[in-house]
Amino acid sequence: MRMQGKRGVVTGAASGLGQEVAKLFAEEGARVVVADVNGDGAQAVAEEIGGDAVHQACDVTVEEQVIAALDRSVSEWGGLDFLINNAGVQVEKPLEETSNEDFDWLFNVNVRGVFWGCKHAIARMRDAGGGAIVNTASALSLVSDPFLPVYTASKHATLGLTRSVGVAYAADGIRCNCVCPGDMQTPMIERYWDATGDPEKAKAEMASMYPAGQIGQPVEVARAILFLASEEASYVNGSFMQVDGGLLSKVY
Repeated sequence: MRMQGKRGVVTGAASGLGQEVAKLFAEEGARVVVADVNGDGAQAVAEEIGGDAVHQACDVTVEEQVIAALDRSVSEWGGLDFLINNAGVQVEKPLEETSNEDFDWLFNVNVRGVFWGCKHAIARMRDAGGGAIVNTASALSLVSDPFLPVYTASKHATLGLTRSVGVAYAADGIRCNCVCPGDMQTPMIERYWDATGDPEKAKAEMASMYPAGQIGQPVEVARAILFLASEEASYVNGSFMQVDGGLLSKVY
């Protein structure tokens, strides 16, 4: 029960990694606002979790909706102890085919949404005596992918924002870290495979890049997020945890 009594928000929680985070946190004693632009999906996850969860429709590109999700934790349970900025999108295009609209949409979700989450969580966490923010970055916060240039840029930005927030608000008892996952079996990665034109080949090639010959499962990354949000990580701040099955340790 590592999150016993903790109250907070998980964005992008209707599917994939966010869903696993919300479920795992509830299992560990947390009360969770399941937030997602897919309101019906968020409701389904909250109902699956049961009494320790509520759902909130939240488009992280709309500042008022980010604020409403954070305030839902305060109104339901009296405070905000954690925020998992997990909502994210991907544009599967090489740079010369990426439009301005693609760029704006991706940065609005992946960077501005994280910025608003962090910004508006600060005061609420101060009121609670501190808290933990965990942002979902990527292995592409540390390296690059020629097929995902704008996504790569957005995840570099997420890492930079994480470091700055962690340093700026440590004296308030607020920690900010991020996870840098490798590829996981999620709807986002399946769309990536589809975009290559040969999904089965793309899936096999991706798995072959990993030392164990397979990509990760969302729950494996969710466990790392749980650690960073818990008191077990009380001395971890302004940092990142690489959860990539050894991918970036390879030299070939």
